[in-house]
Amino acid sequence: MSFCVNMNGVRKLLKNPAFGLIPFLVFSFLVGKINLRLALLISAAVAGASFFVVKKQSRLIYDLSLITFILSFLLSFFITPQIDEFRTFVLIEIIFVLSLIISRLSRSKIIFRMARNPSPVVKNYLSESFRVAFQTQYGLSIHLLFVLAFFIFSTADTPFLDRLAVKTVFQIILITIIVMEMMRLRMLDRQLRKEEWLPVVNDHGDVKGRIAKSVSKELKNKFMHPVVRIALIYKGKIYLKNRDESRLLDPGKLDYPFERFIDFDNLNPDEVVRNIIREECKNENIPVRFLLKYVFENEQAKRLIFLYVSDIEEEELFNSMHLEGGKLWTESQIEENIGNNLFSECFELEYEYLENTILMVRHLKHKSDYS
Repeated sequence: MSFCVNMNGVRKLLKNPAFGLIPFLVFSFLVGKINLRLALLISAAVAGASFFVVKKQSRLIYDLSLITFILSFLLSFFITPQIDEFRTFVLIEIIFVLSLIISRLSRSKIIFRMARNPSPVVKNYLSESFRVAFQTQYGLSIHLLFVLAFFIFSTADTPFLDRLAVKTVFQIILITIIVMEMMRLRMLDRQLRKEEWLPVVNDHGDVKGRIAKSVSKELKNKFMHPVVRIALIYKGKIYLKNRDESRLLDPGKLDYPFERFIDFDNLNPDEVVRNIIREECKNENIPVRFLLKYVFENEQAKRLIFLYVSDIEEEELFNSMHLEGGKLWTESQIEENIGNNLFSECFELEYEYLENTILMVRHLKHKSDYS
């Protein structure tokens, strides 16, 4: 059990794509101290270990490292015997930079092949890998210009400057990229822990996955999320108030006082409704019943709406809700203003249904009472 927990922790840690640079750090410390081919094999083994612990969408840098070391190992039998180990180190760095450039030029093909899964999470991991690949390419390209300057300006008195300094700068660049990515991912992780997660559903309400609310907001109507709305009716009048200005849909327009996303941790709309009434009204005795489920979609959002209604007759019960900021609207007042950009789009769609169900039943009941 503890072994599984440790392995899960390792996998979570290695989601950082910048750790694919570790094989090069290992190689930079080994080259010049042990046989070159052995150093290449050890570094390749470190990169190859990613196949067992890192998911493919986070493995881009590991794969490029492995390809670089395998290619360099093969070249060592033909090219490197004629040059010293330091120049071999520079040659291997050039091969790695070229592989980074090729991978970035082939980005669309790699994403298509590695992310057939349409999950936005998979694509986010791939995007993060390419972001690290760009940083590494940029940093090592500057380093190679630094090395080129050494070749140009070295003299007999300064024999190719200090080779240790060249390797040290290389190591500093890679460690900086790794540390920066660790800090970035830690900050993102903290943000995601605070994030509100919404279920992604189909027209029937079946849950297909989840996505962060902030991400879905940026994607507008790409995914459908379930929402509960509660129509509040008191003696035939509908209570309406202005929607908060922070709302994505129809900010500032008149609507019901109660609306909430169904979050991923609680998928029961009846329970969500009870929680809303409990939190907003501090009263669990408010009568609420399910009325209608329908799909709403416009350019900003796509939602599966669960419409509930609270039809109240008792003045004491209505006053116990302690509502603020809104007022009761009669049917005639609503009908005079529909289409005048005063009410929310959802309310105008739902009003016709309310008029032909709850309000009509009320009228018929009153007629029978007087006859």
